[in-house]
Amino acid sequence: MSTDEHTLGMFTIDGDLVVHAWDEWLERATGIAAADATGRPLNELVLDLEARGLHARLTRVLTDGVVEVLAPALHHYLIPCPPSAPSRRFDLMQQRVTIAPVSEGEHIVGAVITIEDVTARRERERDLAEMLDSPDEHARLHAAQVLAAEDEAAPTLAIALGDQSWRVRKTAAAGVAAHADTDLVTAVALALRTEHRDPGALNSTLQVLGLTHADATGVLVDLLRSEDADLRIYVALALGERGDRSATPALSALLDDPDVNVRYHAIEALGKLRAAAAALRLAQIAAAGDPFLAFAALDALARIGDEVPAAALLPLLRDPLLAEPAVDLLGSLDDLTVVAPLAKALDEEHIPPPAVARALASLFEREEQVYGDGTPVADEARRAVSAVGAGRLLAALEGGREEEAPALARVLSWLGDPQLTQALTRQIARPSVAGVVADALVRAGADGVERLLTLLDTDNDAVIATAVAALGRIGAPRAVPPLTRLLEQEGEVAIVAAGALAHIGDRRPFEELIGMLRRPDAAVRQAAVGALNAIGHPDMAARAAVLLDDPDPHVREAAVQIAGYFGYPACTPALLERCHDPDERVRRAAVAQLPFVEDARALPMLAAALGDATPAVRAAAARALAHAPLPDALPLLLSALADSDRWTRYYAAQALGRHQAGAAEQALARVIEEDQAVPVRLAAVEALGRIGERGAVATIARQAAADNTELAGAALHALGAIGGPEARRALHAALGARDTARRAAAAEALGHSGDPADIPLLRQVAEGDRASEVRAAAVAGLGATDAGAPALVTLAADPALRQAAVAALVAGGERWIETVAGGLRHPSAAVRRAMVEVLARIRRPTASAQVRAALADSDPAVRAAAEAALQRMAQQ
Repeated sequence: MSTDEHTLGMFTIDGDLVVHAWDEWLERATGIAAADATGRPLNELVLDLEARGLHARLTRVLTDGVVEVLAPALHHYLIPCPPSAPSRRFDLMQQRVTIAPVSEGEHIVGAVITIEDVTARRERERDLAEMLDSPDEHARLHAAQVLAAEDEAAPTLAIALGDQSWRVRKTAAAGVAAHADTDLVTAVALALRTEHRDPGALNSTLQVLGLTHADATGVLVDLLRSEDADLRIYVALALGERGDRSATPALSALLDDPDVNVRYHAIEALGKLRAAAAALRLAQIAAAGDPFLAFAALDALARIGDEVPAAALLPLLRDPLLAEPAVDLLGSLDDLTVVAPLAKALDEEHIPPPAVARALASLFEREEQVYGDGTPVADEARRAVSAVGAGRLLAALEGGREEEAPALARVLSWLGDPQLTQALTRQIARPSVAGVVADALVRAGADGVERLLTLLDTDNDAVIATAVAALGRIGAPRAVPPLTRLLEQEGEVAIVAAGALAHIGDRRPFEELIGMLRRPDAAVRQAAVGALNAIGHPDMAARAAVLLDDPDPHVREAAVQIAGYFGYPACTPALLERCHDPDERVRRAAVAQLPFVEDARALPMLAAALGDATPAVRAAAARALAHAPLPDALPLLLSALADSDRWTRYYAAQALGRHQAGAAEQALARVIEEDQAVPVRLAAVEALGRIGERGAVATIARQAAADNTELAGAALHALGAIGGPEARRALHAALGARDTARRAAAAEALGHSGDPADIPLLRQVAEGDRASEVRAAAVAGLGATDAGAPALVTLAADPALRQAAVAALVAGGERWIETVAGGLRHPSAAVRRAMVEVLARIRRPTASAQVRAALADSDPAVRAAAEAALQRMAQQ
């Protein structure tokens, strides 16, 4: 909306509402001369100031320092005066008024008030308002759409919230929510008193209250005092949708409402708010035994998550109706004190073993993700599961549904009982549990070897491959003969058998592996090369020299890879000769080995390879130059940047980055600006990031705005690696991008730039960004710098961020022990419990001492976590 000298006036007042300045526009509009206005209290010029509630608005600006806006649809005007142009509808000018405080130092000394004549706009709104009463739905929808696009038409648009057409109501609700101020939202909330019995109007009103950012919590809380139970229900729903946790006390009070339906919806609303303060009360409701409320309370507790007191839920395991959902909830908590009670619950006939297995597996996976080690869950379960519980798990595995099998097999695999392991072995043909069964057999050691060997005689290739891989992990020499026989098989079995023999490192299958180099399957040949390199047979040098001249190009290619890996001096002449091999694959393999050959001819041959007629060979040469010495490699790589093959240019850019070749900065910048291939530009951006020359920041920053999200992300990470004021400014700007991936890349890169001044900003992003991907990236950014550790401790108070924050603190290791230990004094018991787990994973004597201090914590859950952690640490 345009405003100029013909539509906008301004005056000022002091702290006593006395007018100090009065401009010419106001003189013309009101007919009051500046000399007559200045020096007079405003309430002498506007006689009904207090009666219309405007005196309180002015006082609020002067006392609280806020900015107040008087919307014309609600307040119409501040100073009564005729419209500046004739109006069909209004006798008095319709005004949009902004009241802003004026400060001197820390003191508010007055206010500046602007008045805008919006009479013409209000006339248009009234015309549209009349259209909202049209019998034609299309006309009403058009009017609603136009009003929804106007910044201050929300009060007029609110008329349509009760429209009979859902399309009109939906448009109106979205428009009102987007543009409503506190006054209008308050009016909409108050409309619930009468409109909650009209389904259409009710739905639209709840939509507005759920979507708008304007403050309506206070008036909604006041409505909870109504004697109308239905109204209390709908207000509870609205408070839950708004997500404002300041409503938690009022909703918690409804948990004692005389109407059970009100209590039910209050429970739902508290769950939507993730109201941790209500967790204990909700757990008590769940334990009280009323199924109608108990299931709602469990759903709410599941939303609240880690703030739930686990001890309050344990009594539910005795309730046949609630035990299974309680088990699921316990399995979702970040609290290892629940492992033993869950394991012991397997003895109870009314609790399905798959539910317990699912919960224990969930706890294990969470420990793996957050701390990188789930063994504390497995160890505690092994100690707590009884023979009866183990039998129920096995029966469920053997007779249960396929989707339940992985969790059941995982828990059984922890128990280490030979009979259970034997029973598990019979399940290895099931694809969903094969990996878990193999893990159990690996842990069984020698007993596992015997069982795995029996599986090699089956006719199921998938079972054989699983058993072979497990034998390789165990490293059992007695498995070598049967594994060697499997090298004769085709495809996956032969590949896995070669890999297992490589792990074992036994030299007996040398000849059989040599024979595999003639196989037509490239993956089989590569597996044989890997195994031959791993076993390091003393005859390999002599055999490689012969194989380099073999008539079969497959064999020559493999021989090149082996000779290059070991660097046999006797093979050097033949290896160099293979750079001219008639077979492209052999030439490519030989060129790739040249940087590792100690011969003066290697670099000239690499240069010659850059002129090979085959693009794949030129690309191999560019890639190999990453390992050639500077400055000799520099001119070769710069020439490769102009190659017609994009992958040659790609590897050349990568190699320059690996060398951190500052002399290549301008050439790489030209590639970024001019190359048509996105992968090449990506490699050039990443290379400049590794080189770290700040002169390239402007070039890279332009790529941060590229349409290609991957290219923009690479540019942002490069800016983080380079650092400096210009790079940080570009990263700050990217934090405001609409694209989630771009914001996430900027947040993580900002942490890697290492400037402590960015810590508050990263914390703000972690707490406030609307996308979980961006919040997680901000946490990762904080974890990239030592200065971010205190912020990570603080962020652990947020259930949505705790897992990522804890993982970052664990990754920080010993250098952050002191900071993590400081978190044991945090006001939140959930944070203190998380810090106990972090310290337990760091595994240092100083960390153990801090965990012992937590045994005196005021919270029983923290004390229990510390005790369990110390027990685990003692067994490590």
